[in-house]
Amino acid sequence: MAQRQIEQVQDPVAVAIKRVLEAERTAEVKLANCRRQAEALVAAAREQAAAITQRVDARISKLHTAYFNKVSSEVARLSDVKISTGAAIDGAIDDAKLVEAAQRLAAKLTRGT
Repeated sequence: MAQRQIEQVQDPVAVAIKRVLEAERTAEVKLANCRRQAEALVAAAREQAAAITQRVDARISKLHTAYFNKVSSEVARLSDVKISTGAAIDGAIDDAKLVEAAQRLAAKLTRGT
């Protein structure tokens, strides 16, 4: 109440300017706090993105390694089959075997329908 009485005695323009300046200071403080919070959120998001990227890269590498190992073992198995059967892979394909293989593949792809 005493503040109001003092303000009434003072020039109303000066009082209005004082209130505006106080409001500006309060707004500046709040704005600075919001900026700090925003910067912290951005930093946390960048850290999360980096962690996700690392996990994705690790999983992709693991997947590539697994497929490489699988392909390598299949190549080795086929090589062993070739050696054990004495079969030569020279590009010559028996027509009957090719037709039979195509039919088996078609049956697998269509699930026998």
